[in-house]
Amino acid sequence: MGRMASLSLRPTILDRYILREMLPPTGLGLLVFTFVLLINEIPRLLAILVARSADLSTILRVFLNLLPSIFAVTIPMAFLLGVLLAFGRLASDSEIVALRATGVSPLRLLGPVLMLSAITGLLTFYINAVALPAANQAHRELVFSLVVTKARTVVKPRTFTDELLPGRMMLYVSDISPETGDWKNVFIHDSREPDTPKVILARTGRLVIDKNQRAVTLHLGPGTQHTFPRADPAKYEESQFKFADFPLPYDEFFPRLPLAKGDREMTLPELQAAIREAQAKGKPAKEYARFAVEWHKKFAIPTACLVFGLLGLGLSLGSRKEARSAAFALAIGVIFVYYVFLRMGEQAGDNGMVSPFLAMWTANIVLGAAAVALLALNNREAAFDPLDPTHYLGWVPKVRRAALSPGAGSPRPPAPRAAVVVRIPRVVVSFPTLLDRYIGRAYFGHFLLVLGGFVSIFTLAEFLDLFNDIQENKVRGVVVVHFYAFHLLAIINLVAPVAILVGVLVTFGILARRNEVTAMKAGGISVYRAAAPLLGVGILLSLSLYLIQEFVLPSTNRIAALDFNVIKGRPPQSSGFLDRRWILSSDNKLYNYDYLVERQNPAEAGIKDLRSQTEFALFGLSIYDVDGKTWSMRERVFASRAAWNPASVTYDLERGWRRSLEPPRSFRSFDVERVRALGGRDPGGEIDPPRYFRREEKPSDTLGFAELRAHIASLEALGFDTVPLQVQLHRKLAFPAVGLIMTLLGIPFSFTVARRGALYGIGASVVIAIVYWACLGIFEALGNNALLPPLLAAWAPNLIFGAAGLYLMLTLET
Repeated sequence: MGRMASLSLRPTILDRYILREMLPPTGLGLLVFTFVLLINEIPRLLAILVARSADLSTILRVFLNLLPSIFAVTIPMAFLLGVLLAFGRLASDSEIVALRATGVSPLRLLGPVLMLSAITGLLTFYINAVALPAANQAHRELVFSLVVTKARTVVKPRTFTDELLPGRMMLYVSDISPETGDWKNVFIHDSREPDTPKVILARTGRLVIDKNQRAVTLHLGPGTQHTFPRADPAKYEESQFKFADFPLPYDEFFPRLPLAKGDREMTLPELQAAIREAQAKGKPAKEYARFAVEWHKKFAIPTACLVFGLLGLGLSLGSRKEARSAAFALAIGVIFVYYVFLRMGEQAGDNGMVSPFLAMWTANIVLGAAAVALLALNNREAAFDPLDPTHYLGWVPKVRRAALSPGAGSPRPPAPRAAVVVRIPRVVVSFPTLLDRYIGRAYFGHFLLVLGGFVSIFTLAEFLDLFNDIQENKVRGVVVVHFYAFHLLAIINLVAPVAILVGVLVTFGILARRNEVTAMKAGGISVYRAAAPLLGVGILLSLSLYLIQEFVLPSTNRIAALDFNVIKGRPPQSSGFLDRRWILSSDNKLYNYDYLVERQNPAEAGIKDLRSQTEFALFGLSIYDVDGKTWSMRERVFASRAAWNPASVTYDLERGWRRSLEPPRSFRSFDVERVRALGGRDPGGEIDPPRYFRREEKPSDTLGFAELRAHIASLEALGFDTVPLQVQLHRKLAFPAVGLIMTLLGIPFSFTVARRGALYGIGASVVIAIVYWACLGIFEALGNNALLPPLLAAWAPNLIFGAAGLYLMLTLET
């Protein structure tokens, strides 16, 4: 009897068959969803790692520590997609009908689903409860260590930076030694003591970081320190040094990398301890609610695997032929509903609005009830189809209208009318042919489905990240909708290359698997001729990406950036020439001002010259005249207000002073003083004209190609590092070409994986896309750090993958 019982617990042939159907699409879903969530992180992380000169082991450790936080979300997603695709395939091939005809009920199919849901649930629980807390903490410490050891790389030559102590110290370096990394000709404005700001000029310098002693020091070579008291500038002080160390506050030096564990870095025992400690101290439940929410979350998300398994089975037990094609859209819809419920519940639970249990388990309860109802209906009614809306409409009471007998007031049928038939001659166009239209329709169907799915997953992940900011800053829903209405094109532009590649591989993979490619060859049509419509579509998509990027995205990105600043609680305009207060002049002086005012002057409205109607003034202007050869200060000029006079091409300086630091030294104050502008006809100018200060720093994604090129030229004149912008300039031409590159690469790969089916084609395309995105990140980082020319950094991925695609195309059996 014991042997009989043990035998009955073994999976049957049907169970093993269904498990084999579910496992490949589940693995595929895990790969796809993980890549979509990493699509923005791959280039960003690689850029940081390359900039910090990280070795291969460090790069691998960073990505391995990042994966558990991704897998905790994508494993349940992937399992849902696997169930839907597996049973969708069975429904499309009428195998569900055959099983029911042999007496196999839907409940009998629960066995393998429950088995795989238990495995994925336990794996998800391990990741949430054990791997994720440890990986999150290790990731934070690793990135912290990396930034600490390589923090000096934020300083770049001929560039003003305040990243050492934001808002309190400005650093300018003329050059950096490529051999030692030491700074040359250092200018520091130290305003940590607002009443007595200091200006330090040193011939050499470097940043010294001691991790063990938690100390950060600026080690400067021969130089001079100037102190200018604000209350009485006549009391100027100067001191010289051969070598000097200026300590910086370590804790403030890295304010964005806290090492203390948060609730997401805690294990289950640590969460329970935090809850008990808060309860012992008599704290209200709201203060430790986030720990209780996180505790329930570590159980609720693994349970979602069981809920998704039941729901996927309930949604897939119809007999419609399109069940498999609808599986991807169904999975995206269910995932949206579940994670939006979960995120809203988490926010409500953290704020103490609902109990932690309801906050985390409501999504499982609602979707689980829907899954049980669908399974009950499928089990009770064999003809029930969950994808057929008429089966649900059949439950709604129908109101029938009584028919009137003839002669009882019924209207007479209208009399037939004469019709005029106009025959239009048929126009025959040789291209596109019937074959081209057939392949094109199949491609666009797959491309749009994949593009919609990728955009949905990316939008969902981004929205969940922004949800806290939306709640904390009390952002109205209309602002969020407005943001995504203008941000959607940027998301489409980001994921379109992957959708193009997947569309090509799936289209030709299905054609080859159905032997339609063999039929084309038998009819005298070569593979190159069959691929012609997709190559044409690839060129059109590349052109479309360029036009969108050049003429649409700059304006939509600007509008979306304004909404994004509102969501993040930032000022509407977070950067620009009004905020950039340190500038290198055209004759290598250094300007600093508090703020800039430029507005129309109504008092001058009658003047014909429009330039004279504009008031332009710099407030709190300081000019530092530094000798580039000796790196010593020759003169400092301060003016409370510097007003532009367009008629005389001069500036009127008000309420200021001059201090000359060259023999004979002198100091004098003034109420009003007029100085000439630089670049005029008369020599001896001191300040650049207004157009020099109007050169605004703008994000590259808000500018077209010509605008960005002009913007780079203006910033170079100011002494800013424009190498990253030059890389982005060339990428504006290189990135749209990816549509053709991915098509060229996808066609030969589709025949390689054709025998294994469309799912393997999607998997292969995602692997290719991961490698391509990694190349994008690496080459962009190399270009940004001046290790490659900007042109090569932007075009290298396309050249590599384009050459590989062309080679594979030429080696195809046509």
